[in-house]
Amino acid sequence: MPWILVGVLTLTGLLFRVIVFGESGFGDELSTLWIVRNNDLAGVVSIVHTDAEITPPLYFLLAKITSVFGPTISSVRLPSLLAGVGSLPLVYAAGRRLIGSRGALAATLLATVSPFLVYFSAQARNYAVMIFLLLLATLLILEATAEGGRWWHWAGWSLVAALALFSQYTAGFVILAQVLWVFWFFPAQRLRMAGFAVLAGLLFMPWITGLRADLDSPTADIMQALQGSSFTAKREAVEQLFFHWIEASPPTFFHRPDMMLATAGAAVGLVAAAWRLAGGRLNLPQGERARGVWLAVAMVASVFICTLVLLALGTDIFGARNLAPAWVGMPFLFGSVFVAAGRRAGWVFLILMIAGFMVSTIRLMDPNRSTINYSRVADQLDDSGEKGTILDASIASPAPLTSLDAYLETDLPVFKMTAIEDRPDYIKQLFATYDAQKILDRAFSGAGPVRVVTADDFRAPREITSGGAAGGYEIQVNGQTAVIPPGWEPVSSHRYPGLEPLTVTVFERSGQTGKSDR
Repeated sequence: MPWILVGVLTLTGLLFRVIVFGESGFGDELSTLWIVRNNDLAGVVSIVHTDAEITPPLYFLLAKITSVFGPTISSVRLPSLLAGVGSLPLVYAAGRRLIGSRGALAATLLATVSPFLVYFSAQARNYAVMIFLLLLATLLILEATAEGGRWWHWAGWSLVAALALFSQYTAGFVILAQVLWVFWFFPAQRLRMAGFAVLAGLLFMPWITGLRADLDSPTADIMQALQGSSFTAKREAVEQLFFHWIEASPPTFFHRPDMMLATAGAAVGLVAAAWRLAGGRLNLPQGERARGVWLAVAMVASVFICTLVLLALGTDIFGARNLAPAWVGMPFLFGSVFVAAGRRAGWVFLILMIAGFMVSTIRLMDPNRSTINYSRVADQLDDSGEKGTILDASIASPAPLTSLDAYLETDLPVFKMTAIEDRPDYIKQLFATYDAQKILDRAFSGAGPVRVVTADDFRAPREITSGGAAGGYEIQVNGQTAVIPPGWEPVSSHRYPGLEPLTVTVFERSGQTGKSDR
C-alpha cells in the first residue's frame, strides 16, 4: 500500500514538473543550450572546462545525449525532469530506512509539492540531477552500513558520490556529512569508509584541472556579485530555498501566504514535538532510527556550515542554488517533525506545510508570473512573413545564445542588442559596452518591415515628444536610448504578459500601410 501512494505522488509530481517544463526558457539555461548546440560530446567537456562555465560537465553531457534528435530547450531540460521525478521514490526508499514508513510518506509528499524541487526539475541546469544522485548515495550508504551490507554497496556509493561531484561541486558537502556519519556511528567501518571515500576522490580526479580553472574563473566573481553579499541577500537566499518565488522584487513576509502558512505549520510541528518531549510522551528514536535522524540533520547542517565557513574565508557561494544540496536531507527532517508532533498536531503541520508550498508551486505553473514568454513571441515572428528584419532588444542573455535564438526558426536576419560574440571566451565580453544606435540603424537599413522585440513596458518603443527629433520613436536598452531612423512608423504592437512583459512592435516605412494596434 505505501508504494502505491508513492506511485500516485510520483505521478502527481510529474504533472507539476511537466507544466513548468513547458514554459519558456531563459537565463542560465541559454548557456546549457549554447554548449550543447555547438559541440559534440568531447567538445562539451572542452568548453565546460573553460571560463564559459564554473560547473562540472556531467549535466551538459546528459543534455547532449537527450538532444540526440536536436538541441532545444525541452531536450536539454530532460535530464532534470527525469532526475526530479525519479527523486520522489528515492525519498521514500531512503526515508523508510531513516525515519520509518510514516515519516517517509510525509517526506515524499512534501518533496512532491516543494516549489524549489518542482522548479529545478524543469530547468536545464544541474541541481535536480545532483539531488537525485545524492539521494541514491544516501540509500547506498544506508545499505552498506546495514547488517548484510555488501562490498558493492560501498563501491556503488563511491561511484555515485563521484558522479554527484561531477554534477555540482557543492554535492561534496553532503558527501562529507555521510562520511562523518559513518565514522561516528560505525567505528568498525571507518577504514572501509575511508578507502571508498578515497576511491570516490580518485574517480573525480580527472576533473581536478577543471575544478582549479573554475576556482580561478572570473565567472565565480560575477556570480558572487549577482547573488549579493548583504544580510538581506542571504536571508532571501534561504527563503528561496524553501519558497521559490520568481519576481524582481518579491513581496514581504506578510504579503506572502506561502511563507505564512508554512511557517505556521513549522511552528505547530516544532512546538507540539517539544511539548510531547517535555511531557514524557515522545520517545526519542533509538538505534537505526536515531542514526537516521542524525544523518538527515548532518546532511542539511553540512551545507549551511560549509557555505558559511567558505564565506568567512572570503569565498561567497551562499546563494539559494548552492544551498540546493540541503534538499537531500530536508524532506527527512520534515518527516521527522511530522512523526514527533503526534497525530493531530502532525497532520496540522503537514497540511499547513503543503498549503504553503502549493501556493508557491501553483504560481510557478503560471507562465504569466514565472517566465518570460519568448516561445510565444518566437511563434509570432516565425509566422510574420518572409520579408524584413528582427531587432532583439529584449533582456540580455548570459551567453551568446538569446532566448529568442532558442525558439526562432525564421530565416529573417536577426540583430541582437548585445556585445557577446559566439566564441568560447565570451564570458570576458559579458559586461562589454556596445553602441545600441549602430545595431538599431543596421536593423532599419533595409526595406522593412522591422519587428522590434523589447522587454518591460518602459523599454517598449515610444514616441518622442520633445527635442529636435519630436515625432520620431525611440527605445530604451541597456541604459541607452536608441532612436528609430526618420521615415518609419509603428503599424502594430502586441504585448505578451509574463515575469517581464515582452512587446513586439512592427515598424514600416511611412506611407506603406496604415497604423494599427492589436
